[in-house]
Amino acid sequence: MLELMGLMEKMVLCLVVALLLGFLIGWLFSKALSSESEDGYYLDGDSNDYHHKSQEWELKYLKEKKIVSKYEKKNRELKGELMKKMNLLQNTSDSLKNIQSKNSDENKFIDKKMNELEQKLKRKEAELLEFETVLLKAEETIEAKDRIIKELSTK
Repeated sequence: MLELMGLMEKMVLCLVVALLLGFLIGWLFSKALSSESEDGYYLDGDSNDYHHKSQEWELKYLKEKKIVSKYEKKNRELKGELMKKMNLLQNTSDSLKNIQSKNSDENKFIDKKMNELEQKLKRKEAELLEFETVLLKAEETIEAKDRIIKELSTK
């Protein structure tokens, strides 16, 4: 019997909760419907209100459509300008790379020529030193012969 009583209490409690939930859902639904009719979504009045709202929405749609087309046009223009600038940058980059490559080749050529000239200079300096030593020996020989000639002429 106690079990039956506990079961009935639970059932009554569930019914009360369901009643409260139903009332709350109904109240929220009525609020939503009343706010829709104020915004013009739900009209149960005359057709003039509906026609007026329809015209307002159509005007809003046309204005927004103009704005969208304006920004799409602006977007295309900006995209075109961006592409031109990107192409210009790419061409400039390619030109700079070509110039750098030419400069690099010219620098390599100049370095090679400088090395060749430095080697030639070293060879010529070595020849001059050798020639100088030959001249010094010749001078010493001439001086020695001049001494001998002086000695022979004084005797």
